[in-house]
Amino acid sequence: MEPIRGVISVDYSQFYVMEMYESEFDELPHMSPDFASHKPVLLTPGTITICSEVHWHYAPVTLLQVPTVDDIPTLGEEWAHLDSVEYRPVYRGTMQLYGCTTGPAEPDVRLQLDPGRTHAVHVYVKGRQDARVRWEEYLDNEFPGEDAYTEGNDPSEDEEDEFRKTVFEEYLIVFSPLGSQAAPQPADRPWRRRF
Repeated sequence: MEPIRGVISVDYSQFYVMEMYESEFDELPHMSPDFASHKPVLLTPGTITICSEVHWHYAPVTLLQVPTVDDIPTLGEEWAHLDSVEYRPVYRGTMQLYGCTTGPAEPDVRLQLDPGRTHAVHVYVKGRQDARVRWEEYLDNEFPGEDAYTEGNDPSEDEEDEFRKTVFEEYLIVFSPLGSQAAPQPADRPWRRRF
């Protein structure tokens, strides 16, 4: 399958790969990830949370689905394996790249998983080892002598464009089939039945 790439606004040092809710299913209650675990990839039903080293930035993210774990592409030395988790679809398996305060990536990135399978999710990152230092240096250079990251301090359009182009971290998230599960079924609601 071809890789799908977008740019996500990382806020509060996190972004999501979320399974899109389908209205004919019972919606799962929201569960907060266990941030206290300090794991870089956190899993809750319907959501994979990826934790960044940078508080706020724009990150290129590529989603890729491969037939087997052996088909994960060989990556250069600049890439590091962040973590792997097992994901179990809870609706129909449509995964979407999503920012915690900004919504979908630009462009919108969606990947269709088989809901009758479980999937290994392998997260790779480039630039993480010094991302925080480079981010702080960027802020010091662009906004010397002031705290640029404060509420109400809106950058100009030119500053925003320049910031969007500055890559502190880049991610590759690879899904590979792992096992089988009963595909989630829509809720049995009497008012939806057709007679």
